[in-house]
Amino acid sequence: MAEIFDWLKNPPERGQRRKSGRAKKSIPAAHLRQPRTQPPVMVRGTLNGAPLTARKIGKTKTRRRYDLTLNVPGAEMRLPALPALAVGPRLVSGLLVLALGFMIYYLWTAPTFQVEAASISGLQRLSRSDVNAVLDIDGEPIFAVSGRELEQKLRAAFPEFSSVSVQVGFPRQVTVSVVERQPILTWKQPDRTVLVDANGVSFPQRNPAEPPPALTVEASGPPPAVVNTALVVEEQNLVVDSSPFIPVEMVSAILSISAIAPAGTPLIYDEEHGLGWKDAQGWDVYFGDIRDMDMKLRVYQALVKALQKEKIQPALISVEYVHTPYYRLER
Repeated sequence: MAEIFDWLKNPPERGQRRKSGRAKKSIPAAHLRQPRTQPPVMVRGTLNGAPLTARKIGKTKTRRRYDLTLNVPGAEMRLPALPALAVGPRLVSGLLVLALGFMIYYLWTAPTFQVEAASISGLQRLSRSDVNAVLDIDGEPIFAVSGRELEQKLRAAFPEFSSVSVQVGFPRQVTVSVVERQPILTWKQPDRTVLVDANGVSFPQRNPAEPPPALTVEASGPPPAVVNTALVVEEQNLVVDSSPFIPVEMVSAILSISAIAPAGTPLIYDEEHGLGWKDAQGWDVYFGDIRDMDMKLRVYQALVKALQKEKIQPALISVEYVHTPYYRLER
């Protein structure tokens, strides 16, 4: 009772009563007001002089979810979600690069495309093993074989080939067709012996057992320099350069002198006196070039008769100049 009288004597203020009343009430957590979140704000320009960087938002890949139904009614099993794979240009490019790399490796190493030996036609004095040794294409992939390079190698190694043609075909065919030069004389000088064809091109005698041409020229030195340094032959739009060893005019002169020389007499050549032959009576006779050959022969025969009449044994007779023939007792 005393407390009631005290309250009546000193009543609380109105605002205090409301405040205390409110404090006594319990508000559920669900009804409490949540703090409001500020919406995203995009600011252009700078803030206090410092540029703002935009935040990159990564793309989220959609994942596929799979639910597996069990035998128990109302029960399911959720499987792990799998990412959805998108086939883009990078994936396609990578697969193409891998496929092309594998194809190149297979074509380069497969026995189906590796050359064993070339098929060669037109050989007369050379063997196929000699030509294949120079080609050196055994085991090479057909894609690395160049027909033009092989032709150049054969011409450089075998000057006796007047023409060379190399055809390359799939899967591993290499066909070589050649034409060999026909030697008409043998040129012998102190440092070398070669065969010579009608165009003056020289080449070595590969097979020692092969009989040489019947015509032989014994020279004391090299032949005169060739004026035309290249013989150009066009076959199948291909230019072949061959350097003659003897001028063509000199080859014709040798053939002409051999026709009038005594049978079995070897021809000779000297850088100073030109062409001639070794006479069976023991001297050398020189005619120079083939100009006025009939007149030179008559002068030579008349000079031989005069020397025999005088019982003179010359060592050299020269009728290079028809009007001034001479002889020597010593070479």
